[in-house]
Amino acid sequence: MSKQIIYNPEARLRIMQGMDTVARAAAATLGSSGPAVLIQHRTDGMPPIFTRDGVTVANSIILEDRVADLGGRMLRDVAGSVSRQVGDGTTTAIVLARAIAAECLKSVAAGFHPLQLQKGLDLALTLVEIELRRRALTDVTPEWIARIAAVASKDEPGVGTLLNRAFAELGQDGPLTFQLGNGRDDELDIVEGIRYDQGYLSPYFVTDRNRATAELERPYILLCDREIVDLMDLVPILEQVADQHRSLLVIADDVRDNALTGMLLNHIRGVFKTVAVKPPGFGDRRLERLNDLALLTGATPVLQSHGTRLEDLTLAQLGQAERAIVGAETTTILAGAADSEAVARVVSGLRQALADVRARKPGDGSPTGNQHEADELEERIAMLSGKTGVFSVGGVTDIEIKERMVRIENAYKSVQAALEEGVMPGGGAGLVAVAAVLDEVIAENAEQQRGVAILSQALFAPLRQILSNAGLNGEIVAADLRRHAGESYAYDTQRQRLGPFLDIGIIDPVKVVRLGLRNAVSIVGTLMASESVVMDVPDPTIMAGYSPEWAAATREDPRA
Repeated sequence: MSKQIIYNPEARLRIMQGMDTVARAAAATLGSSGPAVLIQHRTDGMPPIFTRDGVTVANSIILEDRVADLGGRMLRDVAGSVSRQVGDGTTTAIVLARAIAAECLKSVAAGFHPLQLQKGLDLALTLVEIELRRRALTDVTPEWIARIAAVASKDEPGVGTLLNRAFAELGQDGPLTFQLGNGRDDELDIVEGIRYDQGYLSPYFVTDRNRATAELERPYILLCDREIVDLMDLVPILEQVADQHRSLLVIADDVRDNALTGMLLNHIRGVFKTVAVKPPGFGDRRLERLNDLALLTGATPVLQSHGTRLEDLTLAQLGQAERAIVGAETTTILAGAADSEAVARVVSGLRQALADVRARKPGDGSPTGNQHEADELEERIAMLSGKTGVFSVGGVTDIEIKERMVRIENAYKSVQAALEEGVMPGGGAGLVAVAAVLDEVIAENAEQQRGVAILSQALFAPLRQILSNAGLNGEIVAADLRRHAGESYAYDTQRQRLGPFLDIGIIDPVKVVRLGLRNAVSIVGTLMASESVVMDVPDPTIMAGYSPEWAAATREDPRA
């Protein structure tokens, strides 16, 4: 295929146009007073998506100009990266990236060298991150958790109280899943459940594209310690599961070749719902973890050492659960059919083994090996005796519930980030306060100094955008905040008042803000370091004779 090459400055200008287009749409959602965005569903006839989430807006935009779309894709990558790392702060990262990119491109056009500008940005970023950590307030209290949840969820009433309860009962890293509720009110249930770090073997298993998860209701669970490569080995048990109108979760050492292909085709076509994942653990420890799963789900595992064949399986040998949620990196099984007495006996034995490992005297075995063995035993105890929270999001319509679920899930991740690195003034005020640390910086040369100045200016962008979305004057508020830079002040756009951020409840997690800024600086460095863009030239004849209406009506391709 022939190629088209676009050189600078045209390439950078068109990329910047794409970044600006995406940022303008997403930035409207920033802040508690920010409006929502209505997105047409990709499928005709489906209700539109109503959202106040920046990454959802950014991911929905594909620009007709393919070079400009590269700029939009850069912002989508920034927002996606921040969303994966901390869940919240995606719109802040988009606003920062646009502000930094716009000033950098102006500077490059004025004759500044891109790499020197990048060095200045990196220097400023390092100083700002140090200052953010220095100013962070740790030892987060339950009252802070409630306020952080309120800010991240756009002042959703009652969310902070439920999240407080979830953290109290499940701990900081406890597994909490979110689902669509059946009523108007939010509900939190703490149930017996399992979560471990293995995701689906193929993204085509996904059933909820917005959250990138595969969800199975009342699944049977097949446990196997070998690779499954032939679909015919699974056909007998799949037919039995289908007769029960149930789904199947396959937990095996691996599923590949025509076994994986056959499962995916039948799953996508709706013949039966199934998801394949790997078991927890690695190496020799994987068999122990597989037996733990069997204990928790009531399954009889298919083990090579027992000579059991997959084609001889019956429903009685499968485990069961109320629900399974499989993501790209984690698997959660809720309310498995566990034998509580057997689980208690195994946990008791593991606790004794853990005590024996910890009681070893210096010189008894390798210290590293002892620690590894203790960590493994602790993980197994946690999985066997753990609980899982299920947060059911309420609302009146499906559109409202889905939109609220995104915001509440972001609030949960924001609280987790706050517990890790502390909190700071929210609403963009924290970035304005730390900008003072760059005022006295003297870089190696004028070009690097310009990079420092660009980042210093960009730190005001989130505050200005939040105030603009609320219909307020950003310059006046920014000036007031600079005067109170050492007093940890923030501005409440709902009540239009300035005060100590803990008193007025405008709180941001330091980790969310820090990672948003870091990702924004990183993507701008990629833009400035690019001298040209190489694109495929599309073939206009490839769709000749193709009629989507005919294909939809007949399920045939008229080009064939």
